[in-house]
Amino acid sequence: MIQLFNVGKIYQNGAPALHDVSLKIPSGDFVYVTGSSGAGKSTLLRLLYCAEKPSRGQILMGERNTTRLKSHNIALLRRDIGFVFQDFKLLNSRTVFENVALPLQVQAASRQEISTRVYQVLQYVGLEYKLQRKPLELSGGEQQRVAIARAMVVNPRLLLADEPTGNLDHDLAVEIMEMFNRINESGTTVIIATHDKEMLQRFPRRTIVLHDGNIVSDSAPAEIAASEEGL
Repeated sequence: MIQLFNVGKIYQNGAPALHDVSLKIPSGDFVYVTGSSGAGKSTLLRLLYCAEKPSRGQILMGERNTTRLKSHNIALLRRDIGFVFQDFKLLNSRTVFENVALPLQVQAASRQEISTRVYQVLQYVGLEYKLQRKPLELSGGEQQRVAIARAMVVNPRLLLADEPTGNLDHDLAVEIMEMFNRINESGTTVIIATHDKEMLQRFPRRTIVLHDGNIVSDSAPAEIAASEEGL
C-alpha cells in the first residue's frame, strides 16, 4: 500500500510542483497519472522513487515513511522499485546484457544469478537474441523494452514508468502497454505517468488527473466509461 498525506513539493527556485496531494494506492493496483506538461506527473513519480523529498507531507510505502529514511535505507527500499525513465537512460557504451545487469550488480548479486535473471527477463521482453547489441543498434521500441527489462530484473513490487509510450508509434505503444498489463497481472503494482489519451482509452485503469500540482480527478475505469457515455 502506498499512501500520500498532504504532500507538497516546491523546488529550490521557488517553483511549486505539487500541492497538498493525498492518495492511496493498494498493492497490485494499476494506476495512470495524467495531466498536461508541468502538471506534476514526473515529480510525483520521483517522490515515490525517493529521488526527491517532499517539501511537506508524508509518504508511506508499506509501513515505511520514506520522508524519514536515511540514504542507506532509501537504497534498500529501491530494491523493491523499478523505474522506466522517459528517455530510457541506457548506457550506450554497454551491451543490452550489461545495461540490464546493472541493478543486480549494485545489489552484489552473484555472477550466476545475474546471468540467469538477465537472460530470463530479456526473454520476457523478447530481446534475448540481442543481448550483445549496444543500445544505439536498437530501434526505439527495442530500447524501451531494454529499459523495462532493467526495471524488472530485480523482481520489483512497484514499477514506475514516466511517459513510456511518448516516443513510440502507435503499434509499439500498444505493445509496450500490453507488456505493462502482463507485469501487473503477475502481482506488481504499476504506476504510469502519461498524457497518451489513446492508451488511456484503449487500456482503461484507475486514472489520477493532475493540474498545476493538484489532483483534480481520481476515477476508476467504470466511472471513466460512465463519464464518456454522458458526453
